Formats: sequence, structure tokens, C-alpha cells
Amino acid sequence: MNTLSLKKCYALSWKSFRKWWIPLCLISTVILLFEVGPRIMLRPETAALKQAFLEVVEGVQGATLEEVEGMLLEAQSESWAYTVKLLKLLLLALPVITLLSVLLLTWANMAVKDHRSTNLPGRMLCIAGVHLLLAFVKGLAFAFFILPGLYLYTRLFFVTLIMLEEKEYRMMRAIQKSWMMTRGNFWNLLALICLNGTLQLAVAPTLIGLIPATGFANTVRAAAYQMLKL
Repeated sequence: MNTLSLKKCYALSWKSFRKWWIPLCLISTVILLFEVGPRIMLRPETAALKQAFLEVVEGVQGATLEEVEGMLLEAQSESWAYTVKLLKLLLLALPVITLLSVLLLTWANMAVKDHRSTNLPGRMLCIAGVHLLLAFVKGLAFAFFILPGLYLYTRLFFVTLIMLEEKEYRMMRAIQKSWMMTRGNFWNLLALICLNGTLQLAVAPTLIGLIPATGFANTVRAAAYQMLKL
């Protein structure tokens, strides 16, 4: 059984990340800045939310406490409506996001191996479906039981990568192999997951920084997988 070294894992990840991910992250950043960002800012819901908060800021001076409370409630209502609409859009986009996540993980794995591998489109869709299903299961575990959720997330950490590399593997067999690979390395993998999560949370408010951080986190996962499967 191989033992995961966090130092070697992150060293391999950074070496691979420099070769493959930086150009991709630059392209993604340009798309976010000049395509996605402007589209969000031009939506009528965004304009309504902005106007509601401007009215609060402008109306605070000289307003009574009751008037300020009314303006805050209106701004809160606009904010909630905006959040609900964004969540609906996110749910509609979730299948596409999942497929992109699998594609990015594929590229990360190829970067670490320094070798190209291919999967048929139908199999990629199947793997994306498994990825989405496991994300839902792990999400439920986190929602109700934090510690069991962390345990389940860690033990199933390599399922998608196994299915990407081992073309004959189905979901249950990939789950069994991930369970076996993570045995004896649980705490190191949990530390890796926490480090990656902390990095992504730290840069999440910038949005742009989240793109390379997510790319690097995927590369770390692929590096850990390649080190443990040897």
C-alpha cells in the first residue's frame, strides 16, 4: 500500500499546473471578465437589486427609524428574489457545470501523467452523471452529518478519476477501488481536501481567483491519485 506524501503531492501538482493550467485559467478569466460578468451586470434583476441598495444608502440621512427599517426590508426582499433566480439558473446549468468539471479533471490528470488519454463522448456523459450523483449523495451527508460527510467525501475522492482512466470500470467497481486506495491514507487525504477547500474559499470572493484555485485543486487530486495507484 502506497503512502501519500503531501509535500511530494503538492510539488508534483505545481509542476503540472504550470504546464497546463495557467493558459487555461487566463482564457477562463478573459471569458468571465468580458462575457459572463457583463451579462450578469446587465440583467434587470441586478439593476433592481442595485437600485434598492442605493435607495437605502441615500435615504438613511434624515429618515426616521421606521422608514429605514422599511427600506432595509425592501432591499432584503430584492436580495432574496435575486438569490432565488440565481439558484434557479445554477440548477439549470448544473449538468453543464458537472460535465465541465469532469473535462477539467481529465485535463488535470493528463497534465500530471504528461500523457493524453481519450474517452468517448457517451462515456464522458456517463461519468458526468456519476459525478453529479455522488456530489448529491455527499451533499446530503454534509447537510445532515458533517463528520460522516467528510468521511464519505474522502473515501470516494478518486471515483471520477478511476472511471476516467479505467474504461472498463463502472460506478460500483470504481467506488470499491477508491475505498481501497484511500485506506491507510485517510488523514493525509483529509488534510489535502481541507487545504484545497481553504484555498478555494479564500479566493472565492474574487471570482477570478477561484478559477485558477479550482484548477490547482483538481491537479492536486489527480496528483494524489497517480501517486497512490502506483
